[in-house]
Amino acid sequence: MKNVIGTGSALDRLKRIIPASVQPKFSTADEWRAWQEAEGRKRSEELDRMNQKSRTEKIFGRSGIQDLHRSCTFANYEVSGEGQRKAYTMAKSYAQNFGSGFASFVFSGGPGTGKNHLAAAIGNHLLAGG
Repeated sequence: MKNVIGTGSALDRLKRIIPASVQPKFSTADEWRAWQEAEGRKRSEELDRMNQKSRTEKIFGRSGIQDLHRSCTFANYEVSGEGQRKAYTMAKSYAQNFGSGFASFVFSGGPGTGKNHLAAAIGNHLLAGG
């Protein structure tokens, strides 16, 4: 085991050979370990975010919601008229209380009244964890 160099002795050896103008990022093994732990946490958090994003994208991909409707939300739905206001209120209530209460929801109305937007808003709300 003669060839095994401890962390402390390696740092001491580096201190002797590094020019005086070069300042090391760490002066002790404890500082280096703390940096490694902090970097490990950052990387772990980044990987968690990437995995969550990947899972979310996979769920959205299987949802059947087309790209055109992926940005549909209750916040960006434009209400014009009492019928749309009622549909909006019921759709939002359905999404917020999903799983408790009525089991299904049916939209009816003429073209351009926002049926697809509200249906996508419900789906997007639920897929986002609502």
